Amino acid sequence: MRFLSLFAAFLVSPLFAQGNIKVDTEIDGSISRKVVPVAIVSDDPVLGGLVQFALSTHGAIEISPGSSVKVRIGRSGLAAVVACDSPVCAFTTNVEAKDEDQLALKVADAALVGLGRRWQLKPLFAGTKVAFVSRRTGSAEIYVTNLARSKTLQLTKYRNTSIGPRWSADGARVFFISSFRSNWPEIFSTNGIGEAAKVIVDVRGALGAASSGPDGRIAFASSNKGTMDIFVAGPQGQAPTRVIKAPSMQWVNTDPSWSPDGSRFALTAGPTGSPGITLASSAGGALQRVSTGHNYSTEPRWNPVVPNQLIFTYQEAGALRLGVLDLAAGTVTPVSTKSPASIAHASWCADGRHLVAAQGDWLVVVDSVTGKVTRLTPSQLGDCSEPDCWTRRAE
Repeated sequence: MRFLSLFAAFLVSPLFAQGNIKVDTEIDGSISRKVVPVAIVSDDPVLGGLVQFALSTHGAIEISPGSSVKVRIGRSGLAAVVACDSPVCAFTTNVEAKDEDQLALKVADAALVGLGRRWQLKPLFAGTKVAFVSRRTGSAEIYVTNLARSKTLQLTKYRNTSIGPRWSADGARVFFISSFRSNWPEIFSTNGIGEAAKVIVDVRGALGAASSGPDGRIAFASSNKGTMDIFVAGPQGQAPTRVIKAPSMQWVNTDPSWSPDGSRFALTAGPTGSPGITLASSAGGALQRVSTGHNYSTEPRWNPVVPNQLIFTYQEAGALRLGVLDLAAGTVTPVSTKSPASIAHASWCADGRHLVAAQGDWLVVVDSVTGKVTRLTPSQLGDCSEPDCWTRRAE
């Protein structure tokens, strides 16, 4: 088990200082842009640093040590009081947690919701876990982390190629693909806390990542029957059944993503070299190609909060970009980031607004509304890719 704690420097001021706060024109201007400039003040520097980093990834928050909008954190054991006395967004919230990592995430959520009440900002941090591939050791291995970077755990240590991490529906397990056991790619499952990985499906041929549906069944792509097709199996890989067949060897079906209600897939499908986004019943049947305005569109992921919304990757002018597809309106909105570097393989976070994606050799948090991009993985983790977010389902 390997833990990495990374702490951001932040402004320390007298906790819960009294007095009236003057809201200046700079604050008013930021608020009009739906951005809150915030200073973090905490009696625990480590907790304050983690919360500051987490909040810095949100497109509606701007970390500004000189801001008159101060989020004050008073900690007592595994409990904290999170407050802001600025007239712009005053609030006080009590937080309790089961461990230090959860405390940082829940404090960040309390600050986010309190500061963003006028815009109804949703919790982001405590309900999101990220699985990904890192080549830090020289081999592709599976890791997990959170949006505060307070804990990073290496799940696999096979000195082989382990790829395609996907969370189970309940967030208790991670599925991944590796050939360490038999030199054939196989789908494994692990709970990430020491349990030995085990094969859950035993099919020969090329394999795609196993996507978990809301009822626990998994969907994955396989060339087991010659063409690259979509299969569905039980939560333990039992009774794998082909539900979507490719019409020819030149056609590929892959990247199945379950709709929130489990009734449909969004998947990458089409002739080699010209893939597109396609919808299909999770029970099988006809494919419905969705127009994206691009000849090369891949990696659809259903939004867990907005049922008719997908994120996908498209190619434009030789670079990979992200687009938001609204199935109800039939519109595509590019995620306009300032960086010219390619960005791809995006997965939704718990608020249905932010994403974790791959850019260059690292992972980034992306605000799909503002285009703000924040690096998530530090240089110590080396080349990182293939992020998959688990998000807590609404009760």
